[in-house]
Amino acid sequence: MSYRVEFHASALAQLDGLPRPAFDALVDRVGKLVGAPWESEVLDPAEPTFRQCIFGSFGLLSFHADEGHELIRIFDVTWAG
Repeated sequence: MSYRVEFHASALAQLDGLPRPAFDALVDRVGKLVGAPWESEVLDPAEPTFRQCIFGSFGLLSFHADEGHELIRIFDVTWAG
């Protein structure tokens, strides 16, 4: 199964100014998520579809995995590098 990916408007805004190496790491991580979104950390045990994962050395990606629609909705991108 391969998931589609959508970026929420707030996550898209967070991409503005992201350094090239960070953007490349983000693209690489999202490429892996589409095949295995469950290989990430749960944000809240009561809501296991809300998850997060690290990208690159200093990035955190938060998303919602909708198994029924095979969709990953990225709602937060944080880069601390």
